[in-house]
Amino acid sequence: MSDRIRNIQSRIKSKIENGNEFYAVVAYFPILGWIITSIKADKKDKLVYFHKEQAKEINLFIIFIYLVVWFIENFPLTSWLFGKNKLFYPIIETVWLLGFISYLFITFFGIYKALNDEIWSYPYRDNIKNKIKEIFRKVKSKNT
Repeated sequence: MSDRIRNIQSRIKSKIENGNEFYAVVAYFPILGWIITSIKADKKDKLVYFHKEQAKEINLFIIFIYLVVWFIENFPLTSWLFGKNKLFYPIIETVWLLGFISYLFITFFGIYKALNDEIWSYPYRDNIKNKIKEIFRKVKSKNT
């Protein structure tokens, strides 16, 4: 068992010394990781760039979920149903909890894949990005 642990430690150490996997892992830490990878990482490295962009998307998603839940709980028109100790409060807290658990799972899986020098995209990533771009395109065309 100790040989397996030493083997894993030596693999991680060799990957961290390489640098690319280290920066790909650091990218998953919100804000600070994005800044570090933008400054220190090689611009042409596809692994770091991919994980940096994916980490931004994942972290922005959890921030979006948090803001939506906060808004629903605190906005006067919805707080009487979804505010603390109100009728639908458990539903909104369940949404927040499931979102946070999903965030943690996807983040740790992305870190694992970055350590293994793999480019792994979370499920439906391209579909979600295309839908968001389509929504922004429609909003932009209505404003012009």
